[in-house]
Amino acid sequence: MIGLSVSDKARARAPKTKPLAWWAVGVFGGVLAGAAPAVGASGNTGTADLPDSAEAHGAALTAIRPPATPASGNARGLVFDSAYLFTGAGGPPLDLSRFEQEGKTPPGTYRLEISVNGRWQGMEDIDFAETTSGTGARPCFRREQLERLGIDMDKAARGQSGSDELNPMPDALFCGDLGQYVPGASVNADMAEQKLSLQVPAIFVHFASASTYVGPEKWESGVTAGLLNYNANLYSSESLGKRSNSGYLGLNGGLNLGAWRLRHNGALSWGTGRAARYQSGSVYLQTDVPAWRSQLVLGETASNGELFDSLSFRGVQLSSDERMMPDTQRNYAPAIHGTARTNAKVSVSQRGYLIYETTVAPGAFTISDLQASGEGGDLLVKVTEADGQEYTSVVPYAATPQLLRGGVQRYSLIAGQVKQPGLTDDPLFAQAIYQRGLDGMWTAYAGAVASQGYASGLFGVAANTSVGAFAADLTRAESRLSGDRRIQGNSLRLSYSKKLSRTGTNFSLLAYRYSTSGYLSLIERIVAEDQYQRRRTLDAIVRQRHRFDVNISQQLGGGSLYANGSMQQFWGSDSKEVNFSVGYGGSVGSVSYTLSAQRSRNLAQGPTTQERNRTTYALNLSLPLGDSRRLPTLSGFLSHDSESGLQTTTSLAGTLGDDNRGSYSVSASHSERGGGGGSAGLGYQLPYTQLNASVSAGRGYNQYSASAAGALVAHPGGVTLAQTLGETLAVVRVPDAEGALVGATRARVDARGYAVVPSLTPYHLNTIEVNPKGMPLDVELKQSAGKGLAPRAGSVVMLSYATEVARATLIDSRMPDDKPLPFGAAARNARGDNVGVVGQGGRLFAKGLEPNGWLIVEWGGAPEQQCRIDYQLPEKRAGRQQRYDMLVAPCLPQAQAAAPTPQPSP
Repeated sequence: MIGLSVSDKARARAPKTKPLAWWAVGVFGGVLAGAAPAVGASGNTGTADLPDSAEAHGAALTAIRPPATPASGNARGLVFDSAYLFTGAGGPPLDLSRFEQEGKTPPGTYRLEISVNGRWQGMEDIDFAETTSGTGARPCFRREQLERLGIDMDKAARGQSGSDELNPMPDALFCGDLGQYVPGASVNADMAEQKLSLQVPAIFVHFASASTYVGPEKWESGVTAGLLNYNANLYSSESLGKRSNSGYLGLNGGLNLGAWRLRHNGALSWGTGRAARYQSGSVYLQTDVPAWRSQLVLGETASNGELFDSLSFRGVQLSSDERMMPDTQRNYAPAIHGTARTNAKVSVSQRGYLIYETTVAPGAFTISDLQASGEGGDLLVKVTEADGQEYTSVVPYAATPQLLRGGVQRYSLIAGQVKQPGLTDDPLFAQAIYQRGLDGMWTAYAGAVASQGYASGLFGVAANTSVGAFAADLTRAESRLSGDRRIQGNSLRLSYSKKLSRTGTNFSLLAYRYSTSGYLSLIERIVAEDQYQRRRTLDAIVRQRHRFDVNISQQLGGGSLYANGSMQQFWGSDSKEVNFSVGYGGSVGSVSYTLSAQRSRNLAQGPTTQERNRTTYALNLSLPLGDSRRLPTLSGFLSHDSESGLQTTTSLAGTLGDDNRGSYSVSASHSERGGGGGSAGLGYQLPYTQLNASVSAGRGYNQYSASAAGALVAHPGGVTLAQTLGETLAVVRVPDAEGALVGATRARVDARGYAVVPSLTPYHLNTIEVNPKGMPLDVELKQSAGKGLAPRAGSVVMLSYATEVARATLIDSRMPDDKPLPFGAAARNARGDNVGVVGQGGRLFAKGLEPNGWLIVEWGGAPEQQCRIDYQLPEKRAGRQQRYDMLVAPCLPQAQAAAPTPQPSP
């Protein structure tokens, strides 16, 4: 039997002139195979793969393509062989000639998605002009437009041989064969999907980045919109008979106007014994500056703290934004230099994986666009000459945050007023930072901070060496305090990272910093001034003396051993802070485990020196209760703490719902000193908000809480609820498609036809697709393929997918001799529109029927190959159609057809 299945994607790809005819072949044909698109100006012919045997009961499509005409994809010639369609013994022959013509593209201007060699290049307005052959309109191009799409027209003018005889393309609009000026180029337009693809020999293409990066001319500023994220939490606890309640409402929102983004975040909090208080975190106006690959910020925000200490300020900041740069320039990777005797193949591997391969000409070569893993790991470079000889070398690769690719620069300029909470003074200040990659192995950086009574300067270098990546910088600071007292000091910082692939060792961070007693950061200088005005000495100011950080991991056996920690000592106090932890994690069968030990030590200087030491040993076990994702996981936790004694916890956690939107957890615990207790938690992700609740109780205490998080977006189409928003987002309009899923986050279309995709990658290609699962049956997507966009940071971009509302009906019908209608027969209404097709068992699937009327079913041109169905649909239910209308009606020869009232199927 040939199964009946409705494919929205197949319907969406149908040409506008005969949508159901093409849908019929996709749904009821069983197997459709078409020849690949012709490449090149000369064209090719191809035959689709046929079914392995007739028993496959599938339909085979033999697609024969004539010489390619670089016009619309609708000009393709298709021949359907009905011999491969199973019609049953004695069934009538099928006339499939109506499927062999696709709609022609009329002349005009169309906004299409453009791709070159499969790489998305944005949206363009493309002019289509009529051809003299009458086969439909073909696309037209301008030279500057092709250059903008990444085609090197100067190379194309010289041809693949690099001849000195030029054949330049004129600047005027050209509507002929593109292969005339770009040898070997071909064009295919898919008007149903609103896409145009160009295939161009690689020699004529000069993409400047990886496939997801998009040039500045295609960045979208989005629409005027308002945004608001909310995060609410209510918490109540009772301990020793005393009840305490508190609440929190965090707000993060803003307004987009053109290329400017106004942002604000703050929080409202209240609790038992204290009044409600709203605290503003930051408010600023931001826009990007594409020409400088930078972001401009005006208002209250904070510096990043990479080289100088982070601080909050009110003022202006102009800083580089690496996201605007091509992927090949963003993350550090070393440049590879070498020589080749012949046209050689260069292969680059990292940790046993081939990550790059290219062919180089004889002579010296440099590879500077390598995209290697940011975790590091030495690179194995193999040069294979044309005669088979091979040469290998190792290029060390380790990275610190300061390392940049050769020629890449990064900067930050800040001017404003310090607005750090807890400080008594808010002085004006200025800060400047500049970093530049030198030759792919070395990076130099410098910075300066100036304020009233304070100045500091920093200089440093970072290097990628065979023994690891190093960074070292020295900061010199001079502070002037009350009484014209001057204090000077230095701060030295060293860092190291290295990944040893062969041994599985990763020194992700080894850092040390030492500051002399006279060194003060800007914040410390403000605090020192306050202390001096209170007649206190510099020794009363606690400031960092030295700090050591370590983070090491080692693959060992079937698991991983890790160690991390930090140690600090201070000027002005004998206090010392030490935190260190070590652990090992692995699995045995389906049981995962982690063993860990943590040690902390804090010496606090007061009237008496107090030492607090705490050591914790812990064992975690996790066991899935089955192979299904819906089955819960059982976990056990055992720990011994030098302060709390022995503690045990057993918990069970899992997910709820077919799409795992719900989660739950229950646990029981016992403490050697606190007794037993239990807790439970429940969470559920609704289409537009995340809800969570928890409760716990034990000896002498109980607690419960509830929280909700979500967002709303005000846009030109109205207000739409959404999950928590990221920096950059899209509002997608899919009319009448309530319930459809949109994007990777599976946001659902609301009753008004809108959905919010809450997080996009700015300045890079984002593809958003609509999944018709869950949308009404009487709604059809007119474009099934995803749409691409490249938004600017913080923008709200709107996309629209066309839909068509058409009532869906299944009609069980037979001819007067009680034979089923021929498989593949077409149905048309009184206006002559194709509205349906016959599937297996004589069942007719139709869309867009009037409430009552008649249909002509035809499977050939002769009168005896036609019949008429008179029908009346049942009364339409309120809302969108969630199931098919079912009818039973005979198909009579037109001469005999009356107008009986067909009975709806029970």
